[in-house]
Amino acid sequence: MSPVSSAHPSLPTGVQTYKGSCPCGAVRFEVDFEPSAGTTRCNCTSCTKNAWWGINVKPSAFRLLSGQDVLRDYSRSGVSHTQFCGVCGTRPFGYGNVPELGGEYRSVNAHCLDGTDLSGIQVTYLDGLHDTWEELAVAPYVSPFSAHAHPESRPRPS
Repeated sequence: MSPVSSAHPSLPTGVQTYKGSCPCGAVRFEVDFEPSAGTTRCNCTSCTKNAWWGINVKPSAFRLLSGQDVLRDYSRSGVSHTQFCGVCGTRPFGYGNVPELGGEYRSVNAHCLDGTDLSGIQVTYLDGLHDTWEELAVAPYVSPFSAHAHPESRPRPS
């Protein structure tokens, strides 16, 4: 994957620790990842219908801080699992072992990171719908909510 564009200076370099949670706050976690490693979007029905945007890391880079007692598990194939909050139903992360994706992994839904603007991070679109995991496209993410997307909304010097 291509490194993160330098046109988006808000993205840190090097491994960073990010905090995340489900909307109700019952499930909280931390994940360590390097933004230049990029993210993934899959076109399978589960990922598209749940707006899954994956940050894949090795298991040691993920820490569940709270919510073990409310977590529920869903698996379409028995190979890849998403875990969801039994209180609000949100799917903040998952796990699995897919050789095409590098073996055992944890995957965090980037939408569940707290207060993080990932504008500029590379998104690799994968064909999970047909279980080929073929790379369909790679493009930098542009948040429609960030200052990068709407420079005219930033304060102007007087």
